[in-house]
Amino acid sequence: MNAQEKRIDLYVVAKISLCIACLCIASYLSIPLPFTTIVLSLHTVAVNLTGLILKPKQAACAITVYLLMGLIGLPVFSSGTSGPGKLFGPTGGFYFGFLFAVIVISLLRGNKNSLTRYILVTIGLGIPIMHIFGVLFMCFYNGFDVKSAFMTVSLPFIPGDILKCVVSSVIAVALNKIPEKRLR
Repeated sequence: MNAQEKRIDLYVVAKISLCIACLCIASYLSIPLPFTTIVLSLHTVAVNLTGLILKPKQAACAITVYLLMGLIGLPVFSSGTSGPGKLFGPTGGFYFGFLFAVIVISLLRGNKNSLTRYILVTIGLGIPIMHIFGVLFMCFYNGFDVKSAFMTVSLPFIPGDILKCVVSSVIAVALNKIPEKRLR
């Protein structure tokens, strides 16, 4: 491996690491709500940003490392929680939704740095993927029917998630404009 290849590898590792750090920080920026077990957090921003600035395998790697960190007990899930009970519990579906959402977002964001496309992909595909997993886990664990689960853990959060998609898309456009040469 020559010096150029090593530099590229370190650059990619740094980007993945920063995305993982953003996910961890976003989990602490959360507000519990009295009407549901779901909390308002900045996870959606961090997940979308990960999908919009990393390649699919890199994005999947970042989310997988984040999930494994929480699984082994590091307090990286919402409000500083962790462990198998959180990951595989009623709200764990959202965490698994993150993994599939970042892959789809990264695959479909396109090669052109486009705010409109980023917003459409994150709102049109990212949110539904995350919410479908969240709703399904809630149905499985709490015995809710799909409509009740959707009304409880998805519908109230859609407006906020749309706003988070716009914010993450704006940030991603700005970050993706920075030439790699300047960052090395």
